[in-house]
Amino acid sequence: MQRAIRSDSMVDLSFEMRALVDQLEPIARPGGKGRVLMFLGASKGAGTSTVAREFARAAAARSRRGVWLFDLDFARNGHWQQLRGQVDETFDASFGRQPFWRASPDGTRARLVAHPVADHLYVTEFQRQRGAIERLEFGRSPDYWKAVRGSIDLAVIDAPGSSRAILPVTSDVDGVILVADDMRWSEQSIAARRQAIEQRGGVVAGIVSNRARAARRAA
Repeated sequence: MQRAIRSDSMVDLSFEMRALVDQLEPIARPGGKGRVLMFLGASKGAGTSTVAREFARAAAARSRRGVWLFDLDFARNGHWQQLRGQVDETFDASFGRQPFWRASPDGTRARLVAHPVADHLYVTEFQRQRGAIERLEFGRSPDYWKAVRGSIDLAVIDAPGSSRAILPVTSDVDGVILVADDMRWSEQSIAARRQAIEQRGGVVAGIVSNRARAARRAA
């Protein structure tokens, strides 16, 4: 699956995102379980966060148990900063399992929480004691994502495209959607990212060609 998306902040993406949600329905697991999808940039600055956020919004419109947008940019919490509202309600995002991230040194006070930001839509925030974390690692945690699937309809993971540290998580998700900059399309870069994902047991479900940068340059 490859789809061209104009993911500029001034463009209404509801039609494109609804179509993308429809295309990804076959990835859903049997038995009514939820699914976990990761959006990963094929290069830095491809507009992955915009695509992931709008996809989560479109999916939440048809959700009953909820859609959670996982922001793996723990340093900035960009989605939470952009989507936060007046009501600051917090839910524990541990699901009672070993998380998919590890903070060092041991005993560091850090946690992942989720905030409701719209009907059936939640966004995560990584909370930590300032200056306490010396190292942060992502790793496999199949039990965690199994618990997520049993609790919500969809987890949308926004993964920083410039970081290889998140690659271990790709083996635990149902599909990875690569986001590529239409103006800097590189078959070599896409192939390399696909290979890195597949080497870890992940599955590339499709590619989104993002035209937002082209639209801004034209303007």
